[in-house]
Amino acid sequence: MSVTEPPKDTPFGLDQNVAAGLAYLFTLLGGIIMLVGGGTNKFVKWAAAQSITLWGVTFVLYIAFWFIAIIIHPFFFLTMLLGLAYFVVWIWTTITAFQGKEVRIPVVDGITESIFKSQL
Repeated sequence: MSVTEPPKDTPFGLDQNVAAGLAYLFTLLGGIIMLVGGGTNKFVKWAAAQSITLWGVTFVLYIAFWFIAIIIHPFFFLTMLLGLAYFVVWIWTTITAFQGKEVRIPVVDGITESIFKSQL
């Protein structure tokens, strides 16, 4: 006789820290998969939604900075700094989520709450 574990409230039956970490690790795609992958776990849903928002905000800023950099050449340096800042935040959120801790990125968390309020 085998004992089966009750189903988890996370996508694909993953541990919540693994699901949240994967949402950040795989940026937009990871966020979408973990958000629509099933489960009701608030920790995972938040990580997935914030990952999507973080990627989207960074993408929009990056495009805007590139257009400005075409006109004002020294602005190219700021575009590089944005890329470095995103990389640092991406590593920080991924590691923190894998540790099972909730991450709230200033400004991005407010945007996330307003966009995904019905799903959180």
